[in-house]
Amino acid sequence: MSEALQPKGAWIWVGARLLLVFVGLVLLAGLFYALGGTDAGAGLSGGFTALFGLPFCLGAIIQFGISPAGRMDASWTAALAGFLLLAAMVIVGVFFREGLICMVILAVPWWISAWLGALAVSGLHARFRQRAVLHSAGLIVLPFALLLLGPLAANPTHHFEVRRSMVIEAVPDQVWPHLLSLDGLSDEEGVWTIAQDVLRIPRPRSALVVGEGVGAVRLARWGEQIGFEEHVTGWSPNSHLAWRFVFPDDSIARHTDAHIGPDSEFLGIETGSYTLIPLADGRTRLTLTTRYRASSPANHYSAVWGEIILGGIQRNILTVIADRSEAETG
Repeated sequence: MSEALQPKGAWIWVGARLLLVFVGLVLLAGLFYALGGTDAGAGLSGGFTALFGLPFCLGAIIQFGISPAGRMDASWTAALAGFLLLAAMVIVGVFFREGLICMVILAVPWWISAWLGALAVSGLHARFRQRAVLHSAGLIVLPFALLLLGPLAANPTHHFEVRRSMVIEAVPDQVWPHLLSLDGLSDEEGVWTIAQDVLRIPRPRSALVVGEGVGAVRLARWGEQIGFEEHVTGWSPNSHLAWRFVFPDDSIARHTDAHIGPDSEFLGIETGSYTLIPLADGRTRLTLTTRYRASSPANHYSAVWGEIILGGIQRNILTVIADRSEAETG
């Protein structure tokens, strides 16, 4: 038996590993807190660290702590690392009130990154054996190294469009008034959506246009606390209504998710429109379009969630308008 494997040496070896795990977790927790509360996460390096570097290192640390000798099957420990990371996200959500929307969106890239981090440590064990502790330690400082590079470039910005349509059993001049005045909406109206029934985004309560024509303002309220404005930029009765979103306060961020407010550095909900197309059989095709800006290291992944979240909200609103329009005709 080699010196490194003698009982005394083994305890020192395990103790060093556990100390490394503890220090790494403390440092990563501090870094994550800093990224969430300062501009450090605004640049490309900071954003990449928060989205991918941190969970990669957490997965590596968990693997390191679960299997100090590197003998456990990597697939099992990597999966466990992913589960523990998700459990940590739940704890953060409960005790630190982290936004549910942000946590759900991050779950997939964080799981994959944590799994890759665990596999990386397993590979270092297999390749370097006794020196694996030194190589594994390097993974802990990876996110700090990324931040030391500084914001080499701003987060890339992309513009996306979400569109949903619905055929309504009513002619356009019966649908148009409901685009200008929706009031007294209840939770029972509309349809089930991931956005509102799982992520708990409040449902619309009212949307009332003040004024007429371009320059009018559509005042929208969701739930009891959220309010925003839609400043009309296009007005063609029974045909087209377009607007620019204006968020006079932070009520949406405060009551949904502070990290992805609709007028923030990482997300900007920009414009929207309704288009009414008359059909030959006396029906109307109503289309709702929303355009937004995303600025993050994973814009196209975020756009998938944009389709799910915004698309669900749009489908709910279209259903309410359809139900109210058809009720008047029927």
